[in-house]
Amino acid sequence: MWIWFVVAAIALILELLTGTFFLLLVAVAAAGAGVVNWLGGELAWQLLAFSVLGIAGFFILKSSGFVKRRSGHDASRNTDVNLDIGQTVHVTDWSPMKTATVQYRGAKWQVRLDAAISGTPAPGSYRITDIDGIVFVVTPVSGPLTQSSL
Repeated sequence: MWIWFVVAAIALILELLTGTFFLLLVAVAAAGAGVVNWLGGELAWQLLAFSVLGIAGFFILKSSGFVKRRSGHDASRNTDVNLDIGQTVHVTDWSPMKTATVQYRGAKWQVRLDAAISGTPAPGSYRITDIDGIVFVVTPVSGPLTQSSL
């Protein structure tokens, strides 16, 4: 009779250590099955109560927004992961392939113009928007790019 409540207590203790909310669902479901046992329900009803409460709790937790799907953004664009995202660099000279070398944080870095930007890049300030391996992907801070005069 008490096994469900022991399972609920263990799941609750583990939930306090992890903080994921999933073990809280297991604890509530086990406590519900324990109540069914206490009211005299057979094992089949206890297992049914445990399953229904667990699944219902998961859907409630998912609809509340605690369980979120991974966003489509990778870590290379996340400012919490890469502190260089959003910083500005000054480009003095661009190559014909829209790449350049800049001095940033005391070292030379390779930069590449974002593929979504059209036109010929001009020297000036650029904002780091992405990191592709060891290359910064940049966009102009302000003002349009100069168009090729060829």
